[in-house]
Amino acid sequence: MESILSKQRYLCGNQITHSDIRAFVTLIRFDEVYVLYFKCNQKTIKDHYPNLLNYVKDIYQFPGVAQSVNMKHIKTHYYSSHANLNYYAIIPKGMTVDFSAPHDRHRFQ
Repeated sequence: MESILSKQRYLCGNQITHSDIRAFVTLIRFDEVYVLYFKCNQKTIKDHYPNLLNYVKDIYQFPGVAQSVNMKHIKTHYYSSHANLNYYAIIPKGMTVDFSAPHDRHRFQ
């Protein structure tokens, strides 16, 4: 995805599609939950994938999208609903990513 997004604004070109929305709901959770909880800790999006990070920021900034993302709820759900993975339901502080910060995706217009 990083390579594809280095050449175009969205996964299937310069128009957002269902594929982008499906990818967004996973990517928005990746650094805050998947990196630690599911042991996907080789590389974070924010530190290693600039095109993915800016892509997530772009979609997050679409009207109505930011209001639909409640990171506190997402983290609480994941970290407290699987006792076999997190017996004490400890919710880490995490690594806050500012998805409302400027992105560079307009370069593909």
